[in-house]
Parts: sequence; structure tokens; C-alpha cells
Amino acid sequence: MCPYEGNFFLLIKITTCFGFLLSSVSAELTSCLALRQSGVDDSGTYTLDVDGGGPLVRFDVYCDFSGTDATTVLHHDSEDRMRVPSGGDFHRQVTYHGSLNHIEAVVQKSASCQQFIRYECRNSPLGLAENVSWWETTTNSRVYSWGGAQGQAGQCQCGTLGKCQPSPNQACNCDANNTVWRTDEGYLRDRTTLPVAKVSLTQREGEGYLTVGPLICVDA
Repeated sequence: MCPYEGNFFLLIKITTCFGFLLSSVSAELTSCLALRQSGVDDSGTYTLDVDGGGPLVRFDVYCDFSGTDATTVLHHDSEDRMRVPSGGDFHRQVTYHGSLNHIEAVVQKSASCQQFIRYECRNSPLGLAENVSWWETTTNSRVYSWGGAQGQAGQCQCGTLGKCQPSPNQACNCDANNTVWRTDEGYLRDRTTLPVAKVSLTQREGEGYLTVGPLICVDA
């Protein structure tokens, strides 16, 4: 028999048994922050009503309570490192665990959001430009800046800092287009454009690998 822990408002029931956390949360709880304020401090997957009684059905999110902030982690089907084939175009649609309406509801009510993105390359320039390489928002808008570039079009983080290798004049490390394995990576932090809904890398050469991390939001 597992002990019952807590007697929280809004019918929160938290049961801890042999290290496993089971939770059932009423529809009125709309965020990880609301959950924490109700007395929950165990990180885990919880079912929340993110639009507060609106038309969206409840869905599961991962709440991370390990730090000072209550953080919502929204996972998707493209988090594993993906090989980008040479000799053609690569398009990856990112499907989240929950509808895009759910994801947008979380983003809109968050104080900040971020999402990690990485391209590993050898003889495979990133080439952030129209009809070459970009990622898309949920409204199909194309974005031509990479992680860490703070929204600067055509740039990776190293380009904005003048620290790309082997030449500081490059926009991205991968634009060196040589036999050395290089990486362009960083966090996308413009909440108005997140989450990443699709990544397109066309005219591929050489070898490349793409990684898109989960969307991580801090509740307001």
C-alpha cells in the first residue's frame, strides 16, 4: 500500500510508491507553475489543461521542478540525432506530443522559451539562405538564423561573434565546406517564433547530422 501524500486544492492527488510518481490533476490546473504552487515538487509527467477550460483537451507535459523556476518541457519525435543524406534535399517535419494549438498555448503563457538546434557537418555547408537552409515556425514562416545567433538572418552563433572556424568571416562553422568535422549549435530564444515546426536543408553535400531538442519554457 502506497502512502497518500498531501491534501491539495483542486483535487490534486500525488502518490509516491517505491520511487515512482503517479499523478492525476484536475482540469483547472493550467501550468507547471500552478502545480508547484499547489505543493507539488516532484518533476514528472502531468496532465494539464493549458487553456484553462477552453476548447483544448488536457494533455501531458513534463514539469521540471529541479531548479528555481517551474519549467515545462515539450517533447517531439525528432529529438534523436538524424543523419542528413547527401545528394539531395532534406526536410524534417517536427511532430510534438500534443497538437500545435497545445504547444502555442504553453508558449503564449510562458515568460521565456528556448529550443536547442545543432548541425554537424563535413563537406556540408549550412548555407542559411532562401531556398537553401532554414527552419519554419508553426505558421510556416521561414527563419534563416541558427541557434545562438539571436535572430540575425543568415548567421550562426559563431558568425555573430566573429569566431567561426577556420575563418572569422564565415557566417557558420559548417560554411567552411571542408573535410574537417565541424558543428554549429545553440539555443533559439525568440519566443514569438518558437517552436521549430520543420527544418529544411537543401542541396546537401558531404555528411551531416541534425539534432533538434525539446521546447523548454519557463512559466510566467
